[in-house]
Amino acid sequence: MNNIKSPTVTVFMAVYNGEKYIKEAIESVLNQSYTDFELLIVNDGSTDGTLNIIAGFVDPRIRLLHNDGNKGLTYTRNHGVREARGKYFAILDSDDIAMPKRLKLQVEFMENHPSVAICGGQAVFIDGQSNEMTGYRVPIGENISHWLVIHNAFINSTLMIKTSVMREMGGYREMAPAEDYDLSFRISFKYQVANLSEKLVAYREHGNNISRLQTEKLSNAECQIIEHIHSCLNIPLDQELIKIHHNVLKYNVEQTSINDFERLLERLRAANIEVKAYAVQPFNKFLFEAWFNILRAKKERNIVTLFFRKPFFDWSFVTFKQLRKIFKQSFFSYLSFLKK
Repeated sequence: MNNIKSPTVTVFMAVYNGEKYIKEAIESVLNQSYTDFELLIVNDGSTDGTLNIIAGFVDPRIRLLHNDGNKGLTYTRNHGVREARGKYFAILDSDDIAMPKRLKLQVEFMENHPSVAICGGQAVFIDGQSNEMTGYRVPIGENISHWLVIHNAFINSTLMIKTSVMREMGGYREMAPAEDYDLSFRISFKYQVANLSEKLVAYREHGNNISRLQTEKLSNAECQIIEHIHSCLNIPLDQELIKIHHNVLKYNVEQTSINDFERLLERLRAANIEVKAYAVQPFNKFLFEAWFNILRAKKERNIVTLFFRKPFFDWSFVTFKQLRKIFKQSFFSYLSFLKK
């Protein structure tokens, strides 16, 4: 009989030729204040000194598995999902660093909020020499599921996910390099998801980040995810609407008219009322905030009129800070107009 107790957390680390940074990543896990975990490392056919570095650590919590050659990140992540022994699946990329209390904070939150399937948090950017550059903020709250309709509200290396839910969803789908967003949305459409206010990881920003090397592939995957989001909301397939939605996702407002953005947000609003996917008031407030941000980014001359436009506007959604920014922008826009 196997009497080995399963750990509460599986910290999962995928690695391919990660000799430059993996030592720091592993040390940050082994130095956690919370100790009931296994560190599951799946090697995706590394050909550099990665395995020698891993072999230098003598700790029974480390479990090293190997793919049969270089299979790619989606395959490697699903290998980890299949093999995980923990109740929770905590992700850490092999070039990032976990803050000392990361696991403790997340386990406590997940145990106290059993309806939450994903718990993420904040991060700080570091460079290739591990120097801190700037903070990276994502939405905070105990149920931010609606955020994933328009934006990926998570920093992947901060995520702790219920392992059972990951398996229920079938793991990651072939949507690299956006498979993490795809999985998070699919989970969020059925379960509550959350972000903590604390900084949980140091996220390394460098020239080899996957999303930077595969821009076109990333855009195609994101459009597939948006198509799936529309399908979940019973929005008929409309490639033009998907393109507009993608521009919102990428914070790219220059190529799209304000009327097109309005059409998208109104379609999302009406669809949610119809299918009841999200609580109506929080979702409508979220869309109003998105509308406000688009108006600001596009520097619309008639921003005041647009700000108060129905159906997005509701006085209960408005903040003094928004009003101040709207009227300030309108004033300077008017002065600019007079100078022409």
